[in-house]
Amino acid sequence: MSTLRRIARPAAALAVALALSWAGPPGAGADTGAGPVPSYAALGDSFSSGVGAHVYDPSSGSCLRSPRAYGPRWAAAHHVADFRFPACGGATTRDLLTRQLPALRPDTALVTFTVGGNDVEYVRVMQACSIGSSADCAAEADRAERAMDEVLPARLDALYAAVARRVPHARVIVLGYPDLFGADPCLIPAPPRARRMDAAVDHLDAVLADRTRAAGFTYRDARGRFAGHGACSRDPWINGVRLALRESYHPNEEGYAAYASLLP
Repeated sequence: MSTLRRIARPAAALAVALALSWAGPPGAGADTGAGPVPSYAALGDSFSSGVGAHVYDPSSGSCLRSPRAYGPRWAAAHHVADFRFPACGGATTRDLLTRQLPALRPDTALVTFTVGGNDVEYVRVMQACSIGSSADCAAEADRAERAMDEVLPARLDALYAAVARRVPHARVIVLGYPDLFGADPCLIPAPPRARRMDAAVDHLDAVLADRTRAAGFTYRDARGRFAGHGACSRDPWINGVRLALRESYHPNEEGYAAYASLLP
């Protein structure tokens, strides 16, 4: 496993790769408990498609869907007969509305997704805090947090309402994002910048939790599950800066297994 302690890449390459990874192409009743799940749809962005898991379905193209992502893992372990997997790296709330919701059927029993990071262009925070100045890092984190408060809630509400209309009897679980670093120090980004990146994730998760619960869906916070396993820890479940740069700052295989453990 390559971590931020071991790898430093040129600034331009890192910026391009992060942009491709996070900003690429692009209901439902509350969770009512465990039980057999005959049909399951895993929607969402790169944290749902499996970016960072190193193995991808060639037919998924730039969506980078991996059989090691949490959705396929959970579906296989629970013998789901009808599993649908439209998640796509770079997806926004609009992409879920227009491209992924058609995968939901009236009898879909379980729906899961991660979404929101691309709506607020969190990739710009990662770029600024990894290769920019401290002022750049702070400015981008502040910008993203304003978008979380001023833009994202209405987009989430619209998405959640559409999911609820399409699958009114399904269990819907929205998964949050883990902190990328946690308490373990890094060389790149420097500890103050790493903390600012994590603080922006915390802000995003708070907005996601609020709007998810307002919609009557279930929110699962990933931060506790990932605690102690940040990108610079001894046992990282988040990729640091990798040679395959599109995988940087995404869960690795162990991280996706941890995500799967958050499902019922």
